[in-house]
Amino acid sequence: MDNDQKNRSSRIARNTLYLYGQMLVQLIVSLFTARVVILTLGEVDYGIFTVVGGVMSVFIVLNSFVSATMRFITYAQGEGKSTEELHTIFSTARLVHLTIAGLVFLSAETIGLYYVCNYLVIPPDRLTATIIIYQFSIITSLIGIMSAPYDALIVAHEKMGVFASIGIYNVLINLIIVFLVQYTNTDKLILYAALIMLIQVSMRLIYGWYCNRFFPETRGRWVFDKQLFIRMLKFGGWSFNGTLASIGYSQGINLLLNFFYNTVMNTAYGVANIIQSKLYLFAENVLTAVQPQIVKSYAAGDFRYLHTLVITSSKFSFLLLYLLSLPILLNTSYILFIYLGDVPEYTVWFVQMSIMCMMVHTLGAVMCMSIHATGRIAKFQMIEANLLLLIVPIAWFCLWKGCSPVSVFVVQLVVFIVTQIARMFIVCPAIKLSVWRYVKEVLLRCLIVIIIGSIIPVIAHLSDYLLGHPLTKIVVNSTICLISTIPTIYYIGLDKEQRLFVTNKIKHIFHSNSL
Repeated sequence: MDNDQKNRSSRIARNTLYLYGQMLVQLIVSLFTARVVILTLGEVDYGIFTVVGGVMSVFIVLNSFVSATMRFITYAQGEGKSTEELHTIFSTARLVHLTIAGLVFLSAETIGLYYVCNYLVIPPDRLTATIIIYQFSIITSLIGIMSAPYDALIVAHEKMGVFASIGIYNVLINLIIVFLVQYTNTDKLILYAALIMLIQVSMRLIYGWYCNRFFPETRGRWVFDKQLFIRMLKFGGWSFNGTLASIGYSQGINLLLNFFYNTVMNTAYGVANIIQSKLYLFAENVLTAVQPQIVKSYAAGDFRYLHTLVITSSKFSFLLLYLLSLPILLNTSYILFIYLGDVPEYTVWFVQMSIMCMMVHTLGAVMCMSIHATGRIAKFQMIEANLLLLIVPIAWFCLWKGCSPVSVFVVQLVVFIVTQIARMFIVCPAIKLSVWRYVKEVLLRCLIVIIIGSIIPVIAHLSDYLLGHPLTKIVVNSTICLISTIPTIYYIGLDKEQRLFVTNKIKHIFHSNSL
């Protein structure tokens, strides 16, 4: 590895540490926040909040230019474009997002509002509150859409310390508003939605101020480049399929559970999503840190380093999730009992299945970043989106036939695996990476780690050897998982060069702390 690659790898490691600092704060605070929100709002109101957010997410699918903005800005940096050219890209992207926000607003206030008023399964006495929080959700979503170009710019410049600081601000403010809601006598559901909207406004102002202060490409008059717009439109148009599929299989399942059951089932689904999303933060930190370098490496034609990034980030993100997920999978019922006390029916199954799906999704995220770097996403998005969208009709059929609600997650997991196989055979040739090398260095190593690393923890869990308080069981079982999985990951999951890289980074951290 030459000096330039070492510097870039060190930058990725440093940015990952920034994001992990944010993640640790965010994980602790947000899990506590979510618990208080659920207990404060109650099962019915929290279910309403979750399903209304699902309806709104369906319309955010129109905002398919987020990935286009990220890709075009980062690619231009990899090519060494001037500040003026970067300003043109950013300004055009900003106008595009303004247009998308208008489309989202029109769709949400017509189709979405009609669905909320006529098809959501909610108690009649909460209809007015539901409509009000839906309006707050629309405003929150529109502000988020307009903030996307600024988010993309910060990530493209690899300013992860700033990104992490703003993220910590977000979770701490959320914690404050939860206590405000808890100790007020007004309608808690409406107040919570209104305060969430105000947080989004403050985030937009912070992102805008920072970018205008430190990135010169954000300054000056708004520019609209027609040719660039057409290229972004094509890219965003194909990204639309992927975004539609993502919203479809996640919020589609949420709406199906509401249709066949009730808002209590949506609460169970919401709890599973909370735990899944917070756990995914660990892998997302690796992916966020490496994404700009994947695009820049492709733009510079450095395929050797690109392949190293794809293989290493795929493996690291998956194995990290496995390390953290195994204790949760084996202790789900104990964790939920301590976390919430009484939980809605099927919540344990929902959490366990959603974590399994998330682990497969992590491998797919690296594939998506890699194909986006090439700009040739039509075939990829067509196949991926069509496969993922099969989840909703198949899940509907299963529920219609009287299958357990858990069946929707079984369907999702199977489709995820099939989709990942398809991604592999599309993306690897596109970035000149051998399919067999990817299978051998990523999939087979990860599979062997899962099999060997899980044997002792699973046997210990099934033997039910430990009696006592659930917290004691969690601590002992988690310790057994870590003792079994960490050596397995280090000696089997990582190759010689990766073990050396990890060892040097750990030594560097301890050496720095000892000074």
